[in-house]
Amino acid sequence: MINGLRGLKISSVIFTLLISIPMITIFTYLFIGNTENWNHVKETVLLDYIFNTLYIMIGVGLLTTLLGFSTAYLVSLYRFTGSKFFDLALVLPFAIPTYILAFIYNGMFGISGNVTGFILDLFGKNISEVPFFWDIQSIEGAILVMSLVLYPYVYLVCRTYLSFESSSIIEAARTFNLNTWQVLKKVIIPISRPAIIAGATLAIMEAVSDYGTMDYFGVNTFVTGIFRLWEGMGSIEDASKLASILMTFVFILIILERFQRRNKTYKSSGKDFRPITKIQLKGWHNNVAFIICFLPFFFGFLLPFVQLIFWFAESYEKIIDEDFLELFLNTIKLGLISAFLITSIALLVVYNFRLNKDKPSGTFVQVIKLGYSIPGAVVAVGILSFFGILNELYLKLFDNSFLVSGTLIAILFGYVVRFIAISINNFEAGFNRIPQSYDDAAAISGVGNVKTFTKVIVPLIKNSAFASFIVIFIEVIKELPLTMVLRPFDYDTLAIRALELNEQAQTIESAVPSLSIVVIAMISVILLIKNMKKA
Repeated sequence: MINGLRGLKISSVIFTLLISIPMITIFTYLFIGNTENWNHVKETVLLDYIFNTLYIMIGVGLLTTLLGFSTAYLVSLYRFTGSKFFDLALVLPFAIPTYILAFIYNGMFGISGNVTGFILDLFGKNISEVPFFWDIQSIEGAILVMSLVLYPYVYLVCRTYLSFESSSIIEAARTFNLNTWQVLKKVIIPISRPAIIAGATLAIMEAVSDYGTMDYFGVNTFVTGIFRLWEGMGSIEDASKLASILMTFVFILIILERFQRRNKTYKSSGKDFRPITKIQLKGWHNNVAFIICFLPFFFGFLLPFVQLIFWFAESYEKIIDEDFLELFLNTIKLGLISAFLITSIALLVVYNFRLNKDKPSGTFVQVIKLGYSIPGAVVAVGILSFFGILNELYLKLFDNSFLVSGTLIAILFGYVVRFIAISINNFEAGFNRIPQSYDDAAAISGVGNVKTFTKVIVPLIKNSAFASFIVIFIEVIKELPLTMVLRPFDYDTLAIRALELNEQAQTIESAVPSLSIVVIAMISVILLIKNMKKA
């Protein structure tokens, strides 16, 4: 038993060190001297990168909070027309990657979009005659598009949080003759603050790490700058330096998020816990609640999904061939292998902490979880830098190359670093629902750790494992920058193909790989929702 525990702990240490390597490698570039390329970046576009990134963080944070919390509040506390449907439907925008929604909305509402063209023809105008035309292909358009896809982060966290709140705290507030607005302002929002901040932080980190939308809309951010330095100038060192600044930005965001909720706990559950009794809305209140929930669902999922179907019908015969089927299989295989690998490693790490209960094991878990806070492009650059250093050392020692970057191993490693935190969070929540007495009873009975794990833990944790597998699978098939940087030569996925077609001004044709991603993700989201209802 002792050897088993020691082996489990050693494995956790090894995984922690491996997963930390890209972060450590990137951070060191903060202290490396400036090159000519870097001086040029600093003098010309660095301020744009900083301003645009901050603008996007603030814009996406505010808009996702507004959309996510308002819908979660209504669905959790009230019954109205379609409320049961919206409870599930408001999650569906999660199935659409931000860059795909950007392609769709520009194809519909851009300067040459089909909806724009239809409206101009209807009024007999051309674009130059419209004085206040708002071009969606702008930084504000990027904020809007990303918020429509990312608000489910806030919605899901707040919806889950409010479902565990007791109606007693709301009823107590009403005894003070507070009206609905006052209860919302003085009770619901304050107790929901940790959930709101947590969900908004996730949305902001996703927005900051976005490459496809920013590149397509021509917005200068840290991530697009990293790609330009790496691909355009061929400077991995300068790309790494820019990545280190972005990583510092993200870490500051995490520290601020944790600082704001220090020593703040809002709990009303306990002996007096009673599920919230939903209030039936009628008349104009019912209509307003329906509209508030319908608009994010319509613009975040239904409208783009219908548009994709129309474009798919127009172009599938030109796009679907043997090469496309290979892309499809590449995407599915990467998703399945990555989901299995990441779920397995996360289970090992979390189970090690449950068994050992020591400070180092807890530290391992927290260090590993930092990977999700780092944008995919930064993770990719960190891996390239590290493998480049390894290759130089190997070349000096053995007069031969040691090539790992540009292989499937590099991609899988990048996915592990980027997404393992999601899986760990799932397992932590699952293990928290399993009383420690189960382990103690098995130990007293003389059952070994292996049998305890297979016979006791696995059946109880299977829902968490399934949820982890599905979420990782969705994230991998949607991932763009990390895959673009680390993929082997001539190895494409559906996401890369969709971006390439849009860059070639083939928006309608891009609907084929885009719809494929959305349908796969949508089926996965539905499976995830069904699993959540069982848990």
